[in-house]
Amino acid sequence: MFEFNEVILWLELWLKNNPEWIAIGLFGTAFIESFALIGIVIPGVVLIGTISAMASSTLNVYELVLIAYAASFLADILSFLLGKGISNSIDNYWPFYKYPNLLVQGRSFVKRFGILGIFIGKFIGPIRPLLPLTAGSLGMNFKYFVIVEIFSSLLWAVIYTVPYYYAGKSVLDNQFNTAWLIPIIIGIVVLLFIVRYFKRKYIEE
Repeated sequence: MFEFNEVILWLELWLKNNPEWIAIGLFGTAFIESFALIGIVIPGVVLIGTISAMASSTLNVYELVLIAYAASFLADILSFLLGKGISNSIDNYWPFYKYPNLLVQGRSFVKRFGILGIFIGKFIGPIRPLLPLTAGSLGMNFKYFVIVEIFSSLLWAVIYTVPYYYAGKSVLDNQFNTAWLIPIIIGIVVLLFIVRYFKRKYIEE
């Protein structure tokens, strides 16, 4: 029987033995995690963290963030354009025809919070892959969407890769430096409070 966890473990082992593919693995995983439909059924967050830790032996932190940023940004833009292209028949595509509530949730969130919801939703796991697609299907202004994505994708890339990168680097260097960790933790805590507020408002209303 197919087990997704086994595939992840195999991929982690393969990348460990073939470090020259880590950059491509990171790009692919970040893209899959963010892209419409695929990101719904294939959670890549754990794998992104693992690859980021491995990357400390082959990439510098700027290359790491740039790769994850580019992949996430590209996935969201393509998802938006896909949603715009199939806006009249999106209900007929899997998984929406089988799980219509997914589309209802995504549209409800976008209509309620607008462009700000696109930014915040980037950090809410269950709806992250839905928002660019639904925003496109609802006819959101593409220019505004791109502007928000420039910043949200960058912040997403930093939060989801940098802590793991430096954790892996600390293991390799056999020392743990907290100087880089403090500002990241503060930023994550602030972001979590904002996301929590939006989730509560979204659920309660």
